[in-house]
Amino acid sequence: MSRRSGIIALQRLGVLVVLLAAWQLMSGRVVDDFFVSRPTDIASTWWGWLTGGELATATWSTLSAAALGFAAGAVLAVAVGYVLGSSPRLAVVVEPFITAVYSLPKVALVPLFIMWFGIGKPLQVISAAFITFFLMFYNTFFGIRDVDAALVDAIRVMGGTRRDVALRVRLPSALVWVSAGLKISVPQALIGVVVAEMLASDQGLGYLVQHNASQFNAAGTFAALATLLVIGLAVDRLVGLATRRALLWKNIDKGGAP
Repeated sequence: MSRRSGIIALQRLGVLVVLLAAWQLMSGRVVDDFFVSRPTDIASTWWGWLTGGELATATWSTLSAAALGFAAGAVLAVAVGYVLGSSPRLAVVVEPFITAVYSLPKVALVPLFIMWFGIGKPLQVISAAFITFFLMFYNTFFGIRDVDAALVDAIRVMGGTRRDVALRVRLPSALVWVSAGLKISVPQALIGVVVAEMLASDQGLGYLVQHNASQFNAAGTFAALATLLVIGLAVDRLVGLATRRALLWKNIDKGGAP
């Protein structure tokens, strides 16, 4: 870690400490702690969940469903996005239907998913996959369409097959768009799972949020939300690191530092 990065990390830690201290002091004095609890009470609740195993079980349920849903949605989205992006005639026919479904409020479809797939893990996975598909589809679709036609023609003139065009030109060129889709869709897949857990589940972090809120347990609600906040931030940073590494070739190609 560089000196500048260390200073920034300390500044962020300082801001967090100040905010938590202000929260602790104002709770019960300025704002009724029934509504906002106290950081110390939230930490106590969170520690109880951690030592009792509830937190690990809920976190695994949420993350595993989000990972499965994201993987399924992303693979299907890249495949469909590539096919439609490579075939303008087919895209003209099919793309409006995809856009029409995408325009529907995602939460409004959860009751329908419950009818089809029941509650629990299947519902969570489908919700994550549904959200992931559209975000990854559009980034892949426009990324493939953005590929320079001259590069495709050059590969074909040199005797390249469709496989060569896909693996050596279109997919690498669209990697920037796909990486942007990852940055957006991974956190959204997590959100999809949490929403499904809040509406129809008896497990996961979303269930912890809903259950504690329904019991008017502010400490438990904030503890679950804090866990989601930390996980969301960690996932965002990991995805950012992965996409930066995947795009090192682009910086090198431009003469930049890897």
